[in-house]
Amino acid sequence: MSQKLPKRWEMEEDLFEAYTGTCTQTSDVHWHSHFLLHLITGGCGVQEINNVPHRVQKGTAILLSPTDFHRNVVQKDEQISFCAVRISAELFYQSVKELCPLHAFPLVTHLSDRQFEIVKTLFALLLEEQGRRARLGYERFSGALIEQLIILVLRNSDKASPTAPSKMRKALLYVHCNFKNDVKATVVAQHVGYSPNYFSAEFKRETGIEFRKYLQRLRLDFAMKLLKLSPLSVTEVCFECGFHSLPYFSQAFKKKFGVSPDQIKEKHL
Repeated sequence: MSQKLPKRWEMEEDLFEAYTGTCTQTSDVHWHSHFLLHLITGGCGVQEINNVPHRVQKGTAILLSPTDFHRNVVQKDEQISFCAVRISAELFYQSVKELCPLHAFPLVTHLSDRQFEIVKTLFALLLEEQGRRARLGYERFSGALIEQLIILVLRNSDKASPTAPSKMRKALLYVHCNFKNDVKATVVAQHVGYSPNYFSAEFKRETGIEFRKYLQRLRLDFAMKLLKLSPLSVTEVCFECGFHSLPYFSQAFKKKFGVSPDQIKEKHL
């Protein structure tokens, strides 16, 4: 990772991609189109996540969502080694839809020596499995390893106690995994086994607002992050966040935040 990172890391058609690496210099702020689980295996430094610095060292585990921005800050003559896995929204949702609370993101936790060795071993198994895709049960075994990794990291965090009912937890996680796409309440209702009318009522009872407004708020909050932290133009941000009309996006943004997207972008250039 001696080169500057792109503004966003994409992932190919695969459901996951495991890898190892070493950071020898500070990277640019960037984000991912997928979930990311990081394990620091050596060295120390700082991980800035959404502009908040977190001290990292051997045994630090980091779980990021597609709406989290981060960069590695490495001091001169220092380096940070790590292993990581990029996880598609589809696989992440399938793996932990009943377990993962939304307030867990971003998650930074420090593992005990024993937990570190277990998680490191699971990463080693995943890396080995990734290189042998013709093996019997490759997808199921890889998915099981990723699920165990996520659960172990969640268990080690004080954010691991979800409060929403199970089906609504699934629904909210699905929305947060797919909000940049054309997400409809009827589709989410089908995913969790509710009728559209019952889902709409339960969603409003659980969140306090209607599904459509919740989805728009999620998109606008992400748009604010993009405008402040990414090099994307206002037009690019509009479509990146799931909006299909620039005038409508600008109007909704100004209504929520009191300033236009152009004003935010100009301020943070």
